[in-house]
Amino acid sequence: MMKQMIIGMGIAVLFAGCGFNPQSMPVGQKDSTVYVDEGAPQTLATKEDKAKVAVIVDEGAYKDYRQVGEVLDSSLNQKLHKFSFFQVVDRKSQLALLRDQLATGTEASNIDVTGVEADFVVVARIASLVLQPRATQNGTTYSADVMYDFKWISTASKRVIMTESIKKSCSYANTKADVVSALGTEADKAVNEFCAKIAVKYAPPARVLETRGNGAAARISLGSNYGLTAHTDVCFYEIVDNSDVGGEKRDMKDIATGKVKLVEEKTAWVEVKKPEETNVRKGVYVRVLGESTSFFESLGF
Repeated sequence: MMKQMIIGMGIAVLFAGCGFNPQSMPVGQKDSTVYVDEGAPQTLATKEDKAKVAVIVDEGAYKDYRQVGEVLDSSLNQKLHKFSFFQVVDRKSQLALLRDQLATGTEASNIDVTGVEADFVVVARIASLVLQPRATQNGTTYSADVMYDFKWISTASKRVIMTESIKKSCSYANTKADVVSALGTEADKAVNEFCAKIAVKYAPPARVLETRGNGAAARISLGSNYGLTAHTDVCFYEIVDNSDVGGEKRDMKDIATGKVKLVEEKTAWVEVKKPEETNVRKGVYVRVLGESTSFFESLGF
């Protein structure tokens, strides 16, 4: 009986999650209103200024796991390449020099990026890897705790401006192929987490392109091209002039929050929280707040 109840709850949640369908929502009176920021260019398009990024991967003391390093390299290149605000550059000769520096034990924060023809250098490495053997009736299996480090370096200031250490745990069978496969899977997940933080940091403000259901659903001018994923939290805001009360001439005024539900290449649909109490409409600004975990993700869906 309890099992049936849990299954029923899961099915109910599943259908509730699928219930967000902006195209079926009516266009109400609030959906016809438009916010105009008189001090900004009259466009709803996001300008795509590309910064050049060079990717370098260092296996550190774990040269035997070069294939995992290859996953880090490939995954970083692919995900950063999808971002409209980055251009991944291929500077093999320069990156070889950087790798030589890392091979001598130089910390990423101290590597010489002079002359690298990129705005940023991202260094990814296997920082630590602890294998734990376990004897079973069928042989020895292993579990592991692995730490992946990421450093985001500005070549202009020659400083590390962002550091992330992402720990992952995994278990697998007793063959090296299984070990490498599991570590590679966790490396890809770590890259996803790191790139999500990069997207939050560098994605430009978006604008609302349209709303449906009296502001219950909003389509925004950011999509997968800016690293947006489902379940990302966003904030809607207006620009207000507070100079008459001693404030800045152009301040942000938050008016609502929402959660991304449907993502396309250049746009996304957001479910607006408490739409009856807010005034989300075409033209208002949107900024990314960060990644959040859905109920499905917590269940392993």
